[in-house]
Amino acid sequence: MHPVLLLDEVLRIVLDNIDSDSNRSSALKTFYCIATVCRAWKDPALDYLWASLASMDPLLALLPNHDASHRPVPSDDLSQFHAYASRVRNVGQNSCSLPKLKRCPCIVDGTSSASALLPSLRSVRLVLKDAASQQLPLTLYLSRNLQSISVDVGFRSSKGTLGLHEALRTYLDAVARIAGNLRHLRLRGQLSDRVINSITSMRDLRSLYLCGGSHLMPRTLASIAGFPNLEDLRVQLDCINIADLAETLVSASSNTTLFPSLRNLRVRASPAAAEAFFRHLPAGKLRTLYLESDLKPRSVDTWTPALAVLAERTHATLADLSLEVLTSFCEAFDHAAFPPKLHFTLSTLAPLARLVHLRRFILDASVPPDLGDSDLASVACWWPEIEELSLWSRPVEVFDFPAYFTMLPRATPASLAMLAAHCPRLCLLGLPMDVAVLPPPAHPPQAVPSHTTLARLTIGCVRVGKMIDPASVAECIYRAFPALEEIEFDCGDDTSWTDVLECYSALATRTLPV
Repeated sequence: MHPVLLLDEVLRIVLDNIDSDSNRSSALKTFYCIATVCRAWKDPALDYLWASLASMDPLLALLPNHDASHRPVPSDDLSQFHAYASRVRNVGQNSCSLPKLKRCPCIVDGTSSASALLPSLRSVRLVLKDAASQQLPLTLYLSRNLQSISVDVGFRSSKGTLGLHEALRTYLDAVARIAGNLRHLRLRGQLSDRVINSITSMRDLRSLYLCGGSHLMPRTLASIAGFPNLEDLRVQLDCINIADLAETLVSASSNTTLFPSLRNLRVRASPAAAEAFFRHLPAGKLRTLYLESDLKPRSVDTWTPALAVLAERTHATLADLSLEVLTSFCEAFDHAAFPPKLHFTLSTLAPLARLVHLRRFILDASVPPDLGDSDLASVACWWPEIEELSLWSRPVEVFDFPAYFTMLPRATPASLAMLAAHCPRLCLLGLPMDVAVLPPPAHPPQAVPSHTTLARLTIGCVRVGKMIDPASVAECIYRAFPALEEIEFDCGDDTSWTDVLECYSALATRTLPV
């Protein structure tokens, strides 16, 4: 063996490279083989082999008769268990394997109260959808070195979940006391107020995700808003009282700057809740926003005030904006009077014109936006740095509203040239478009532009089956974007989209007149 391979630093580089293999099973087998080669390699290889566990089962398998819950653990077996447990840095547990944890109380009892079972533990991922509190000793997952916790309790409500929520609250309180390095917390499912309130003392968090049917109280949100290092936040404000939210945030902002470090935000809310929330975003901080609607039927114009506040607070920095404004039609009781205005228009989006540094804009609505060629020209001038622009939404087919949901797009392929001229960085583009309406041929023919960054174009079109001129459509696309790698027509199967693709490929292999 070459002496350099006995150097710990060199060996760690080799093991790090193996650990980066996307095939986890192959990497584990390699670590096992390396551990058996020589004594010098054994401990480093075992460190990597045991660093990440999908469950506690491999550790528990080290104990004889580990399913016998009432027998004390022999000291020698407990020592061996701790020798391997000290190597574990990342661990998960699924509720379907919880019965295998029956021996854990004995292990906990056999451990000194001043130490942790997994002293090197950095991240925990627990899925407890079908668990009961007595099945899972959460103290097993305590460590002073914890940096990341993810817990999914599901959305079922029962007497058993009440005990689980109380156990989870106790666990999070303990984490807040001893894990001073905790930076990332993700909670998903139907959570109790007491569980959510446990978060308020974790002031050093950098990312916090509260996903699911959680009833986040305004006072709790105000406490979270004061976290000095919070950069990444996901919350749901579906059921929050708007007046209480506004009053609580105003009161909190009088004492401290809210969300001082926030860079990335995902929030699900009504327009009124979003407006109240956005008023307290830090100026010149936020870079990414994913905004979800709460699914209640309403006109899309009700979002305009919230978007105006958003643009006012974030126009200097916001680079990535996604709007998911979907509607639950099951809540529409009077089908004759429904739906309200669901099509986004230029006036609805007008406040976003201030976001001059926007590089990515995704609109996912129940129906495609109502935008014409002149509207798209305005949008192109708003965002000169845009790299990804998606305005296509597949129509929702429910409740037999064919005339409403199949409104013909007003935009035509003529808008492609305007986008190519004003958005030189555009890489991905999705538009609703009436491809049967082509601009008149230019005399003399227009030169092929130098726009070569756009790689993918998606054309959404409700109109299907109408006769089109594949060669003319292909040439119109090519005149705007001559370097496309992929063109997708999300319009149905009745039109000759294959012919358009073939014509575009043919154009790409020859030089058009200039």
